Amino acid sequence: MNLDDLHSRVWTKDYTCNDFLCEAWELVTGEKLKKRLMAFLNGKGNFQELEEPQSPCIAFFSNGPRSSTHVGLFYCDKVLHLTGRGVQYVPLEIISMNFRETRFYK
Repeated sequence: MNLDDLHSRVWTKDYTCNDFLCEAWELVTGEKLKKRLMAFLNGKGNFQELEEPQSPCIAFFSNGPRSSTHVGLFYCDKVLHLTGRGVQYVPLEIISMNFRETRFYK
């Protein structure tokens, strides 16, 4: 699967890590994710929580209940995510260094 087209994405007030995840998820799985993700983030939807990451799955990162949650796509043993500095495709260990908690969902 070629994800090169996603590397040109830029974080804006109208396009965040949530939007990026939805676009990447659809590219990888063929499934639309936006409505399901928004419901989940608003406490109304659900995903199956995973003990360990499975490719592909959704990776949520946080530093506690009072901080915002960051999200990315765990795919082929790395995390594809959008930051203020652009798109990164990095090993899980690298991104996890910046967060206290990492959770995985399918």
